[in-house]
Amino acid sequence: MEAAGRLLLLLATASLLNSSFIHGRDIPERRLAKPPKATIKTIKWDNGDIFDCIDIYKQPAFKHPNLKNHKLQMEPSSYPFGVKAKNVSMDKLGPWHKSGKCPKGSIPIKRHVNTGLPIIRKNITFRPPASYNVGHQYAVIEYMAQSQTIQGLQATIDIWDPSLANPGGDFSLSQIWYIAGSGSDLNTAEAGWQVYPARTGDSQPRLFVYWTADAYSSTGCYDLKCPGFVQTSDQYTPGMALTPSTDNGQQNELGLVINKDSSTGNIWLYVDGTAMGYWPNSIYNTLQGGSNIVEWGGEILDSSGSGGFHTLTQMGSGYLPSAGYGLSSYIRNLLYTEDSQNWVAVTADVLQEIVPAPNCYNYSLESGQDGALWLFYGGPGCN
Repeated sequence: MEAAGRLLLLLATASLLNSSFIHGRDIPERRLAKPPKATIKTIKWDNGDIFDCIDIYKQPAFKHPNLKNHKLQMEPSSYPFGVKAKNVSMDKLGPWHKSGKCPKGSIPIKRHVNTGLPIIRKNITFRPPASYNVGHQYAVIEYMAQSQTIQGLQATIDIWDPSLANPGGDFSLSQIWYIAGSGSDLNTAEAGWQVYPARTGDSQPRLFVYWTADAYSSTGCYDLKCPGFVQTSDQYTPGMALTPSTDNGQQNELGLVINKDSSTGNIWLYVDGTAMGYWPNSIYNTLQGGSNIVEWGGEILDSSGSGGFHTLTQMGSGYLPSAGYGLSSYIRNLLYTEDSQNWVAVTADVLQEIVPAPNCYNYSLESGQDGALWLFYGGPGCN
């Protein structure tokens, strides 16, 4: 498709971009963990997912040694400019609300699935020795702070259900990264969607959060699996199944904002404009002062040991960026802020790329009519 035609299509179809939180693909029987002792109520989705309602003060986060005397922040002290608190309709939130809602003072936590398979930690995406990234491949762009620290970033990511060469070990994800430090002091707050059957027990794309305070060595984990991320929303929760887009059809999107609270220093995550929870400032060291790098893009894990260069695990939609809108995966609203009020659109001249295997997974940047960049990225992998 000609570039001009693609840009017109981007804007003409903007009104068709609907919610991503609807479900139910049938999934096989899974071995579910026992409900947490603090469970108040259990809700079952039509697709088999089970969510336990937990007293908000008894959630896993507060087992972190740095959070013993932590004061729960129920909502941000102020919302970033352009982000407002929303009352989300029941239809948007998916099947669990049709079966009931968590009682006041509790939050829904997805019941853990026991697959018996090892869960691989995420990995460093920028400028590591080559040996660090064995098995991981990327199509990522990054912005490095020029003078001030970065207080937040945002993106709107369309959702897909990429196929995996080895469903028993591979994953494919699309996300945003909020980063500070380097080496063993690397700190991150991350969010996006991921297909990872070894972790979730199925191949549905799911909302995830992640963090580390020591370069993915011993701290941090996905979702609420370990103490760290504090969930405050009774509407959105890590592990929620998401509806994927369709080829040349409906493009379902996930709106994400990560923003540092100016009063507490806690790092808040907003999903489609709703504050879902936060990473407490006290679980970090270098990220306590803000970020010096933010990133947008995709990542795959090739569990075969080939280093990711010879795998057919798809990234994004599985199409290369040249396929264009409706086929190629994309991330739009590529914004960052240095003061939580003035959002800045990134420009191509200040971005660096992380694309180790461009024939397998690549990216391209295009400008919409409003001048903001769209990142098209992903690919089918390589034989």
